[in-house]
Amino acid sequence: MDAKTCDEVELEGNTEWEVKTITSTVKQYLRSLPEPLMTYELHGEFITPAKSGSPESRVKVIHSFVHKLPEKNKEMLDIVVKHLANVSDHAKKNLMTVANLGVVFGPTLMRPQEETVAGLMDLKFQNIVVEILIENHEKIFHMLPDTYFPEPMPVSISPPNAPPRQSRR
Repeated sequence: MDAKTCDEVELEGNTEWEVKTITSTVKQYLRSLPEPLMTYELHGEFITPAKSGSPESRVKVIHSFVHKLPEKNKEMLDIVVKHLANVSDHAKKNLMTVANLGVVFGPTLMRPQEETVAGLMDLKFQNIVVEILIENHEKIFHMLPDTYFPEPMPVSISPPNAPPRQSRR
């Protein structure tokens, strides 16, 4: 479809356009982009927090990486995820829970640059990232992320104000 054809399509009251057809078209468009909305460069960054950490820390880290995306990618991702959140709000009727939407849209919104076995192993983490985006849409896309991530404190044997210990040689 080109822009002219899209302008001529009448969707109102047209029963031949089923939800599945429109969804499939949107997914195909997103997959055909030269780079996914959640860029190749940040792919690993998004996957890492999905593999470990508390739910709060996962949200916090993913939130910060969304704001590192190119502005156009972030805007489009916001639109898509807002729609997915709306779809999940009707899960009792359409059976599209947040988890199901993660499975369907995880590989569409983010994918590794090269298809490898490791990439296949990360599929479930892509799904988790998309679930986090859907469940936390308002916060992630409409609030700035925290700019302060405390550094882990080094493990110290001595209390911070204690004089250095003398070696016993």
